[in-house]
Order: sequence, then structure tokens, then C-alpha cells
Amino acid sequence: MINNILEKLKQKNDLNNNDLNIIYELFKNKSLSEGEIKDLVILWKEKGETSFEISTLANLINSNQKQNKKYVAAIDICGTGGDKLNTFNISTITAIVTSSLGIKVIKHSGRSNTSISGSVDILNELGVDVDIKEDIKESCFQKTNLMIVSSKHLREVFGEVKSVCKKIEIPSFVNLLGPLTNPYETSFHLLGVSNIKWGNLLSSILKSTNNSKKHSIIVSSKISENTYIDELSFCGTNQIWQIQPDKEIIQQIISPEEFGLPLANIENLKITNKEENKLIFESVLKGRFTSIKEKDCIKAAALNTGAALFLTKRTNSIKAGYEIALKHIQSGIGWEHFQNFINCNR
Repeated sequence: MINNILEKLKQKNDLNNNDLNIIYELFKNKSLSEGEIKDLVILWKEKGETSFEISTLANLINSNQKQNKKYVAAIDICGTGGDKLNTFNISTITAIVTSSLGIKVIKHSGRSNTSISGSVDILNELGVDVDIKEDIKESCFQKTNLMIVSSKHLREVFGEVKSVCKKIEIPSFVNLLGPLTNPYETSFHLLGVSNIKWGNLLSSILKSTNNSKKHSIIVSSKISENTYIDELSFCGTNQIWQIQPDKEIIQQIISPEEFGLPLANIENLKITNKEENKLIFESVLKGRFTSIKEKDCIKAAALNTGAALFLTKRTNSIKAGYEIALKHIQSGIGWEHFQNFINCNR
């Protein structure tokens, strides 16, 4: 069965509903070899994923994991990853800071695929167990406005894909599935993508019938001609897709100049190892900086938090949100809030 699908992808033909159900069942039953998974990843990427293909797989995962609808008045802040630039965990810090501002955040997190440290990786190192019992998570959510979740079903079905992608060092369709398979349904979604094509694809999916009530912003920052990061940054121009119920998708570009800031150096957002990532993580949440690198990291976190504030209608622009978030981060409240979150989850 997989050979027919691989041949179809090789011929650059899109997959139909039957093909996607077969793929889901093959992965669920662990019926594919590493070589077959590698071929599927490469051929599918070369053809290009479609919104129908990704949304169909996402719907299969969400229906089987019985997506929780108890706390829909919350925001998910996550990204596709796949930019391979090894930036610090911006979306994770953004989730923590946003929740410390009184906004309910249910962040879907994943493990490293093509980067030094994924969201789950850094949180585990800092003492957060993403896989603790649901009742403990929800109790802490009531106290701290923050819940970190990971789709167990996504891992169980497609976990082998991540292992293969790590070896061949390319992102795959699973990067696209991650942001769409939060085990908790949310009303707001701040979603980062590592290329324009994925931004267009995911904006189309989020605009579809199944997501018609969701308010979303998709972001991507262009660093150079063929290099993007799946966050907002001051290191280049930012492409934004704004998706609202019953409205057309709004696309816009914002640049550092609009904030009165010079172009930042992408190297200042990069980490070289997990230890440096932990140090940056702590410095940003404490709002302290002794170098331009730390200062630029704080600004990046504030910019993305500003987008979350704008999306959840706390401000009338991303710039206004950025200014509020920057002052808040510099106060150090984010670190105290995170410690309360860690202690609660323990």
C-alpha cells in the first residue's frame, strides 16, 4: 500500500482521503520501515503538502485524541519549527510572559526535531514535566493561567517521523501537524512558520470550516532571501497573516523601523548548546541583560508577547502590545510567575 502512495508522491500527485487514512493506519500500527518513512518524508516535501492533506491528518488525530473543549477561551502559542537556525525558545517564553499578564495560555509543545532544544526539552531541564496527570495540569492552570501540553496521540502515531527527520535534518509534514493538534481546543492561536509557503497553507487551514471560530495570527520573520524564522523578530521584515471569523485573511508586513529600532543581528537570538539556552531563558524571564545578545532576546520575547496581546484584544496593535510586554518583562515578574508555575506542577 505504501508503495502506491510513494509512487503517487513521486509523480507529484496530491493524496486523497483514502491515501491519508492508509498513511494514518500504517503509522498507527507501526507497519513502516525507517526507509519507507524517509522516502515518504522526502517525496511528500518535494511534491509539497496541501491544506487538504494536512487538515485531514490533523482531524484524524484530533478526533482520536478527543480534543478537550473545557477551556476554549485561551490562546495557543506555538510554531512549526524547521528553520534550523537554533534560536532560543521564543514561543515558550512568550507563553510564560503572556500568562503572567493574566491571559489564559494553553501552549502546545514539542520536542526537538531539527534544533538544539525544543520546547519540551527546555521545560524538562527547568523542572517542568509536560506529561504529568491532567488534573494537576488543570489545577495549576486555574492558579497560573498557564498549561503546557503535548499531544500524546501525535507522538504515538508519528513519533518515528521525528526520529527520521532528525537524522536527515529536514522538517516534514509532522511540523505542520504539531500546531494543529493541541489536545485542548483554544479560541486564539499565535502560530509561527519557517517559510511563506507554510504560512499560506496553514492560514488556509485555519480559515476552513472546522476552525471558523478561531482568531489566529500566523507569523514569519524573513532574515535573508531564503531564510525565515518561525517567530516575529527585529532581525528582518515580518510577514503576518491575520485570520478572523467571517472575514478575509489580512496579510501585512511589519519591520523594525516601525518600532523605531535598528535591524537586529540574528546571531544574537541563536544558542550553541542547551546550557546557553537555559541561561538565556532565565535572563529573559528575569528581565536582566548584561549584553546586546540578552537585550535582543528580551526584545524578541516582548515583540511576540505583543502579538499575543493584540490577538487576544488586549491592545489595538502589536506595537502597543510590545511596549507593554517590554516593561513587564523588565520588571522580572515573568520569572516569579514561572517559579510559581513550576512549584504548582510539582
